[in-house]
Amino acid sequence: MTSGISTVLEVLEDGGYERLPKPLAVASTEFDFEAAARGTGVSHDLVVVATSQASRPRLLRLVAGLARALDQIESRRPVSLVLLGEIASAERAELERHARVLLIESENPDHDEVRQGVAVLLPLALPSAASRGRDPLEEVLAALGGSATAEHLSLVQAARGGEDEVRASLQRFVDSAVQGDEDGSTS
Repeated sequence: MTSGISTVLEVLEDGGYERLPKPLAVASTEFDFEAAARGTGVSHDLVVVATSQASRPRLLRLVAGLARALDQIESRRPVSLVLLGEIASAERAELERHARVLLIESENPDHDEVRQGVAVLLPLALPSAASRGRDPLEEVLAALGGSATAEHLSLVQAARGGEDEVRASLQRFVDSAVQGDEDGSTS
């Protein structure tokens, strides 16, 4: 197994995929891809890996045969082909009739190249709460700076309590303004 294929498998395993034995067996038929992995948990993809050194007609037969075998057993697993190296657009289009083709142009990619190439197969890495930035209400107060009025501060404080609290605070503000106009005072 080439180091490029090992790198692909390592990245997939880090993303929750399970490495499958070689050759890949589906519906009592063996498919001799360089490597294969299946998604566990959230992902259900069946990922097969090949290099550009593989004969194009043979690779097309393997991918088409795998797709047919999965159809015969009524599998719902989508098939993704990770291809290391260059490929002509016409050949890629033929392969895409049977599987999603993820091309990694280098035959010996590093982990970052592989992660970028197979990103659609990997779980999203969400930022931690600490890296999301400051509290939005603190941002509002910072933007207002010294021009923050008592009404601004009252509404920001109400926002900490939620939508209903803001609505009630606004109602009190409007009511006090209307009542102030009736007795001739302005506030």
